[in-house]
Amino acid sequence: MKSSHGTVRQLADALQRQAVDAGTSTPSIRGADWRLATVQTVNAGGTVVTTDGITVRRLETYTLPLVGDVIAITQSSSGNWLALGRLSSGDPGWTTPTLGTGYIQGNTSTQGNNNGPIRYRKINWQGSWWMEWDGGATRATGAQTSNILSAALSADLRPAARASFVIARNATSISGVSLSTSVVHSLKVDFDSDGTVQLISAAAGATETNWLSLKGIRYPLD
Repeated sequence: MKSSHGTVRQLADALQRQAVDAGTSTPSIRGADWRLATVQTVNAGGTVVTTDGITVRRLETYTLPLVGDVIAITQSSSGNWLALGRLSSGDPGWTTPTLGTGYIQGNTSTQGNNNGPIRYRKINWQGSWWMEWDGGATRATGAQTSNILSAALSADLRPAARASFVIARNATSISGVSLSTSVVHSLKVDFDSDGTVQLISAAAGATETNWLSLKGIRYPLD
């Protein structure tokens, strides 16, 4: 009887160990430490509400939350939820806009000082959204300067306040300016909150620029 009782205990112990092992290795049994969720509502107090009704507090690094964000969330043993942050949706890709009248997109051989075409993308850098520009264009004499693009940028691509930069242009002496021996290599461009991209100093004296470059420009969108 003792031997039989010992065998039963050994069998029970073995089954218990198997159950523990199964629970440890099977997510559906043990439960996950974190999971994915989709944002349905963005609250003002630093929280978001997921599509399945969970109110989650954002970490400081999860900035500019948007409805539709796919996020990683985790729950403490006391029941509090945290949003770890937005998951990457992959390379945002570049957009090549149509330029305004009098401008020709750059390329790598004959236009825009071979800077390639003007293009832009919206990127997330250190938790904030930024606009990044690349490429150049050739400009015809007398071309309008109120917007080098054929249409204003959409609202989500505009800076909160004007962003001004000094950009490269073709080198020229300042003809028409008395006693000037200077050579100009740059001009000013404004990215305005109305979505326009405006050349401010397209001419040096009487000489207008015939190419410009936006390569490397980056400004925050918040």
